Amino acid sequence: MGLIRLLIYIFLLYFIYTFVKKMISGTKEKEYLGREEKKLHKGEDLVEDPLCHTYIPESLAYPVIIEGKKLYFCSKKCADQYQSRYK
Repeated sequence: MGLIRLLIYIFLLYFIYTFVKKMISGTKEKEYLGREEKKLHKGEDLVEDPLCHTYIPESLAYPVIIEGKKLYFCSKKCADQYQSRYK
């Protein structure tokens, strides 16, 4: 009887350990997902390339000032084409 009781205690301890471990990791996962969600909501503005009409994040855009107006392009190539076409 002593061996069966010992096995039952070991099983119960293992069950409690795995349950607590899942609860802790589930909480950490929710916190991580919450932080990722906040990053997505902050985001940054998208700007449209006036030549090819591609939307790109403002930080990755190629800015050019034409006639006092700041325009954003997806690349230097698009900016040069726009300037040569509309000058």
